[in-house]
This record gives sequence, structure tokens and C-alpha cells, in this order.
Amino acid sequence: MCQKQGQLKQLNVEVLLVSFSDDPELAKVWLETTCSSFRLLLDPERIVYRTYGLERSWLRSWNLKTLLRYVQLLRAGRKWRGIQGDSAQLAGDFIVDTKGILRLIYRSHDPTDRPPVADLLASLQQLDKEYDSV
Repeated sequence: MCQKQGQLKQLNVEVLLVSFSDDPELAKVWLETTCSSFRLLLDPERIVYRTYGLERSWLRSWNLKTLLRYVQLLRAGRKWRGIQGDSAQLAGDFIVDTKGILRLIYRSHDPTDRPPVADLLASLQQLDKEYDSV
């Protein structure tokens, strides 16, 4: 999504990242290493996680697919920051329109499972067309 900020701006989209971290400094470091232009909200009580039906799973979080992804990232030059927080918490991607209606719900099955950025952009563009026709 970081590389698509121009398109997001054209679509008048605000990206919010939600973290269950209770350490603002760790969250800040994570944000700086990922995409610091997005707004980060901290949810240490995981209210948003529960509301959106996101799961926790040790088995799905620490599987061969996840370990291979970490190896790929390390080989590509990413630094290992160690395990921070609850590594069993699974993530998700959601598109919420201006009326608060969920337009896309994607609950990750494991840490490597995320929707393609192209799919997210296509959903946002479709939503933009719907609003233009109203």
C-alpha cells in the first residue's frame, strides 16, 4: 500500500493501521520500518480486533509458511526485531466507507495471508465509482 499512496490520495482514502501494541515506542519503530505516512491507532485491549472478528492461533501463526516468509525477509535485508507482543494474533484488512459500512472484510488465516494490494485498490475504485454515480 505504501507504493500506492498516489492512487489512495486520488480516491480520497485514509489508511488506518491498528496495532494491539501497548508500547507506543515499539509501534512507532514498526511504523517507521513499514510505512510511516499512514496513521497508526493502538488498541492494546484488542477491542477493534474482537469487534472485527479477528482470531488468535499459535498453530496458524507459527507454521512452515510463516517461517519461510521470515527467512525470505531476512535474506532480502530486513532486520530481525524479535517477537514483539502476541505473535498468535492474526490480522485482517477491511474497507469501511464514509457511512461506516464494511465494504470489504478479509480476515487473515495466517500471518502471510493478506489480500493482494491490487484487489484492495480494485475494491476502492469500485466504491469510488458507486459514490460518483450517486
